[in-house]
Amino acid sequence: RHPSTRQTHVPRRLAACMATLTAALTAAPPTAPRRTAANRRAGGAWTFVGFDAGKRFGAMRNIRRSADGDGPRPAPAVTTATPLPSSSSASSSALMQSEEGRAAPPLGVVLTHVCADFDTLSSAVGLAKLRDSREGAACTFVVLPRGTSPGVSHYVALHKNKFPIKQKNTIDLAHLEWVGVVDAQRRDRLGDCAGWLDVAKHVVVMDHHVLNTSDIDATELIVEKVGATATVVAEMLEAENVKITEEVATLLALGIHTDTGSLTFEATTPRDASALAFCLKQGASQKVLAEYVNPHLTLDQRDVIARSLADVRKTTVEGITVAAVHVQCGEYAPGMATCAKEVLDLTDSDVLFMAVSYIHGKKNPYRHVSIIGRAKPVKTVNLSAVLTGALRGGGHAKAASAAFRMDQPLSDPALAALQAAGDVDGILDFLVRRVVTEQVPPQKIAEEVMVSVEKVVFVRSDATMGEVGDMLEKRQYRACPVISKDGRLIGVVSVTEVDVAAIKGQLDRPVSGYAKLRSAVTLTTPVSECERILVEQGEGCIPVVSNYSEPKRQWRLAGLMTRGDILQTHEFYRSQPRFHPVSQFLSPPPKVRSTPF
Repeated sequence: RHPSTRQTHVPRRLAACMATLTAALTAAPPTAPRRTAANRRAGGAWTFVGFDAGKRFGAMRNIRRSADGDGPRPAPAVTTATPLPSSSSASSSALMQSEEGRAAPPLGVVLTHVCADFDTLSSAVGLAKLRDSREGAACTFVVLPRGTSPGVSHYVALHKNKFPIKQKNTIDLAHLEWVGVVDAQRRDRLGDCAGWLDVAKHVVVMDHHVLNTSDIDATELIVEKVGATATVVAEMLEAENVKITEEVATLLALGIHTDTGSLTFEATTPRDASALAFCLKQGASQKVLAEYVNPHLTLDQRDVIARSLADVRKTTVEGITVAAVHVQCGEYAPGMATCAKEVLDLTDSDVLFMAVSYIHGKKNPYRHVSIIGRAKPVKTVNLSAVLTGALRGGGHAKAASAAFRMDQPLSDPALAALQAAGDVDGILDFLVRRVVTEQVPPQKIAEEVMVSVEKVVFVRSDATMGEVGDMLEKRQYRACPVISKDGRLIGVVSVTEVDVAAIKGQLDRPVSGYAKLRSAVTLTTPVSECERILVEQGEGCIPVVSNYSEPKRQWRLAGLMTRGDILQTHEFYRSQPRFHPVSQFLSPPPKVRSTPF
């Protein structure tokens, strides 16, 4: 390449290239050589595949060698054609006819949804691997109809040769017989490839979203209520004992991790954990998982998050905060679901609707709007129901989305009027009102959740600290209220005060000297406020008084709010005892009462 030698060698190289090209085009063998993956690693003989494009491929390879001064590769011996195990060197045309004249396996394609995430990509790759195993040949490819999200695009750029991913313009639709659709059930989620569903003889739809608005006429529909579609695919691979590479295992693990929040989302099931364990057993790389499960934010994503934090509008009803924000972008911006999750956490909201809009098209421009809904584990909130009914979207109860054009009227008259006015913020307000009026129940108050005074175990103010300690240990309580002889609330004593008294050798002292009354609530205090007091002050229980407006010394106990009562309102666990029944103990300790006073 040195300037002093360029004029001498360039014509010579060009002449060599032209001579090799002429020889290849005029005297090329019926089929072009290509080595299998096994022979390529071992440096073995060439294996031929029967497709015309291979002639050009082989010729160009020889031209490159000739141009480098090594001369063309000697003509190889023709061998029997075999299906290509490597997806990166396979072609749909090679599937038409084998070298022996046998009918090749039917061509199949697995489609992801537009802006593919890890779940749909991993499910597509796994399903292609499963079908290839059943057909006994590499005849199934993965097509991404319209790009990927930012984190996935980086991963695909580095790993594309490991998976059977092909461009959509390289698929011969004349021979397409089988189409799989993963993580989607609507044609508009498939972009320009939606028409392929009408070409194929067999259409298989696999998803983990239970929808009532599917418009795909599938010959087989597989919908499982699990956290990720990759879970269903991994289960099928394991059941049929299909061998997968560590790259495929890692990709499936990424799909499960990202769609279940690393097994933390509400829709996660034990099946997701089992499928993830299967992937790890197959060699899934923890280094890759650590790199891509929580991807770095791009500049565009950081800009969207910053603008969202500045413009977000919040509404708090019955202790539930619902936020909404509209962000206008100059063009399509991928990865907005990640931004919505960040804004939900940074604004300390319980529910978020984020609308991202941009102008699409040049000849006939229109505004395209994507609305992403995210929610924390609030039991009654179902974003999928809201977005499915109003905007024909879909998703999970706590993670859903919808997309529409502002120039195509929506079915709901109220939304159509807002759409005609170009009022995206008004559409967001409509969704917020739906959640607030239909899905946010009246907040529970202390009187509905507390342990009533009739069932509260308390001690009299003249009991000794030793007696209190014995009672707490026997009943496995952390604290209990202290009541005077005339029924007034003295305070609360906990095991911490008993331990301090034991260290000081004061177990014979009356409990009234150790009881503390830091806070109390009324019968109508919201449970969320009771939780805040319990967390901030570190109290094991909070007294509920009936005469809160009277002086503190005159307060009388109406009930008790404990940690267990508050946990029960969240329904974190399937079963949680509200209190220990008094009948399970043989006899109460001295000066302890469990009856009304």
